[in-house]
Amino acid sequence: MPLEIWQAVLLALITVAGSLGVARYSGKSSVRVKELDVDGQAYIRAEGITAGLIEQLTKQVDRVEKAREDDNLEHAEELAKRDKRLDAFEEKLRDVINRNHALTTFIYVLVAILRRHDLLAEINQTDVPDGIRV
Repeated sequence: MPLEIWQAVLLALITVAGSLGVARYSGKSSVRVKELDVDGQAYIRAEGITAGLIEQLTKQVDRVEKAREDDNLEHAEELAKRDKRLDAFEEKLRDVINRNHALTTFIYVLVAILRRHDLLAEINQTDVPDGIRV
């Protein structure tokens, strides 16, 4: 019987050692599983935050692009108005230049008539505008 007692004790020691080894391994595994779970939760939270930031930035870019398009339209309208005013001004300027040319020509005709009738002496030279030759 002493052999059976030793066998039982030895078997009990082997069982205890195996149980301790399995318990230690399973403890490490559960710690690792908990670490992975915490890392996974952190990743999910970070992914949610990142998605939210990307969505906000996308909306902001859309607003900026819309504002730029509106500004471009407004700028184009202002340019069109300016072009109309400039065209009208240029037309009036051409009209003034043409009238000025006609008046200058008319003055030269009058001066020629006055010269023929020897009446140039009656014109005060200080009253003659610059650029007009009497």
